[in-house]
Amino acid sequence: GYDVDLEVSGEDGLDRARRDRYAIFIVDVEMPGMSGFEFIAAAKADPNLRQTPAVLVTSRDSPEDRARGQAVGAAAYIVKGEFDQATFLATVRRLLG
Repeated sequence: GYDVDLEVSGEDGLDRARRDRYAIFIVDVEMPGMSGFEFIAAAKADPNLRQTPAVLVTSRDSPEDRARGQAVGAAAYIVKGEFDQATFLATVRRLLG
């Protein structure tokens, strides 16, 4: 029930986010160009994007990666190996209010 746009790289996603309005960003840590960490840091530094919640979805499960996600401002950190669709959708619904 959600409209979703996909981009081929973090830079393309950030450019599009600056042109169009989004309710939430779902990003992978490992993307072509910029990482998901870099994407979220750039979005949080942009006055027009900083209020948009961002969720990291990744295969990286180290405490250091989780801490980095929190430090850049990710609203949630979801590990692909533990992915549960119901939990993911609940997270999206909670962040959308």
